[in-house]
Amino acid sequence: MIALDRFILSVLHHSPLATAIYNNGDLNIVYANQAMLDIWCADESIIGKTLCACFPNFVDEGFSAILKNVWKTGITYNATEVAANIVVGDRKIKRYFDFEYKAILDEKGQTYAILHTASDVTERKLTNNRMERQREELSLSYKLDRLASTLSHDLKNPLSVLKMGNDFLIKNEYVPVEITKRWYKNFSESIQNIESIINQTLQLSKVRGSKNMTDCVEIDKKIGEWINEVKLNFPEQQIEFQLGLLYPLNADSGAVYQIFVNLIGNAVKFANSKEAYLYIDSEETDQGIVYIFEDNGIGIPEDELGKIFLMEVRGSNSSHITGTGIGLSLVKDLMEFMGGTVNLSSAIGKGTVVRLFFPQSVEDC
Repeated sequence: MIALDRFILSVLHHSPLATAIYNNGDLNIVYANQAMLDIWCADESIIGKTLCACFPNFVDEGFSAILKNVWKTGITYNATEVAANIVVGDRKIKRYFDFEYKAILDEKGQTYAILHTASDVTERKLTNNRMERQREELSLSYKLDRLASTLSHDLKNPLSVLKMGNDFLIKNEYVPVEITKRWYKNFSESIQNIESIINQTLQLSKVRGSKNMTDCVEIDKKIGEWINEVKLNFPEQQIEFQLGLLYPLNADSGAVYQIFVNLIGNAVKFANSKEAYLYIDSEETDQGIVYIFEDNGIGIPEDELGKIFLMEVRGSNSSHITGTGIGLSLVKDLMEFMGGTVNLSSAIGKGTVVRLFFPQSVEDC
């Protein structure tokens, strides 16, 4: 039996598949072959020590917590193309891995070891990312063309109002003052709608044309200007703005403007009470900066959340409020174009929370 164990360990030692074994709930490293040591940028001195003691960054990034849960539950964990920071001296090197934490169980179903196997798939991930970015650029071009068609269709309504009103006032010399005022109000609203539609098109076009140009956008200095711009378009809406810590972003300033104005505009447009509020905050994580937009507006039906980012899709409970239904679609496109993500949670009558993830650190700005 001992000879067999030695044979197995010898095979594992020469295996190109990185392998490590933990033999207790504290994640004591009882074995690691050369391939795993190479991945960890470590040597055999770590054998007999715990993973947490040897690699504290794995604790910060959540890997040790996953391993301990595997030990506790006996349920194997698999993951693909997961980012992990490998510490080499004073440097952190970001790599991507496919890995498995396989729980080894005794006859009673209790975990007595975890077999950890991993493959460095960084080159595959980076190649896929490049291909994905190319697909996204083509997709964004397609979406811009589609958006232009959609917006040109939307322009017909406010232009029609202007044309009808103009024709009416020309043909009718003596019009009561109240009717004239009503037409002027319609003119003003139509002009605002046209400006909004044109601005949305120009902003997306600008981002596509200058995708490699980034600026340090100091959100804390810009946010007041953006809020005032939105409030001018909705003078009758009363909403309290609550601001937390606002980290700067190293990003395309036009894209950031469009994202923030769209989200602020949605919160104002769909405010639902006399005590309406929008809370904007940010936090820094190991992986990047997260911006949170939380409001207590009308909310979105739960069964519609999956399609709310599609172009021209609006919540079924917002049909009484004017709009094009392209705002959140633009936000998603712009975030993905900059390498970020957007997530949304909502409940009818309780409000909406939008989380924007920007893959950067505060030091990047």
